[in-house]
Amino acid sequence: MEEDVHNDEEDINSLSENMNENLYIPQVANDRKPEIGMRFATVDDAFAYYNQYAREAGFSARSSSSKKNKKNNELVWKQFVCFKAGQTDENRSKKRAVNGATINSRARGEVRTDCKAKISIVKQQIGPDWSVSVFVEGHNHGLSTPSKVHLLRSHRNVSTVKKVLTQKFSEANIPTCQQMQLLEIEYGGPESIGCIERDIRNFEKELRDEQKGIDAETLIEFFTSEKEKNKSFFFDF
Repeated sequence: MEEDVHNDEEDINSLSENMNENLYIPQVANDRKPEIGMRFATVDDAFAYYNQYAREAGFSARSSSSKKNKKNNELVWKQFVCFKAGQTDENRSKKRAVNGATINSRARGEVRTDCKAKISIVKQQIGPDWSVSVFVEGHNHGLSTPSKVHLLRSHRNVSTVKKVLTQKFSEANIPTCQQMQLLEIEYGGPESIGCIERDIRNFEKELRDEQKGIDAETLIEFFTSEKEKNKSFFFDF
């Protein structure tokens, strides 16, 4: 419990810092917002609710810090934040350069702004439920419009149906750009697809890598079979 109190104090401090900034408040109906004391059966349920709120609000959500009970290693505290929480690689590199540390640059598509918007949930002492202990609503950056929110990372997903379609399209040698055009027609526009072209390309790469593994296993099985038939046959890998 001491850890929970400490975490709540950190949340309150960040909330106070948040009040001193120029904030963007999402225009979401009150009954669609998280609130202190709201309960969820699981951590996944809590994130699903917060992510749906994030979609309506115009930002992307992600998992952040967590705490476990030191005695039984059970998760007791979890935090979800705006995707722009934290600092960009550039800001981190500047601090590390001042301290003389080695700088490893890495490209990041989304620029982080140290946004404080977040939700914290704590495990109830009795029962399996989780409850909201902190909800910071304001953002220090502009929010996405409804026509563009589907492009944000936490709101993109290549569903099972789309994976099957993509596999069929790939087998028919249909280029990815044309696959997206077909999906737009099928789902009634790009905002309704649920993913972007890059997500489809990543899935296609997974399919190719998986096929390579299958081909290699098949080849090894064939060579092993040949060796059993012919003792003079030799192979190595």
